[in-house]
Amino acid sequence: MSAARYAWMSDALCAQADPDTWIEGLAGGGHAAKRICGRCPVKPACEAHADHLQAHDNTQLRGVWGGRTQNQRRQQTAA
Repeated sequence: MSAARYAWMSDALCAQADPDTWIEGLAGGGHAAKRICGRCPVKPACEAHADHLQAHDNTQLRGVWGGRTQNQRRQQTAA
């Protein structure tokens, strides 16, 4: 696994916030996470990473990734 593949993560705004923010139902999770994701410079890379993990590694991601909740990602995949 190449470090370059994950280089975008160093610019992610989520790295500067409480990790519970990304868990729906905790610490205002969901709404606060989406606000942070909305201004994050690496949101597209995060969305692509989440999609890759779910599609290729069959991983069930929980919480908010790239501004989308688990349910939103599931609905998008089903569409």
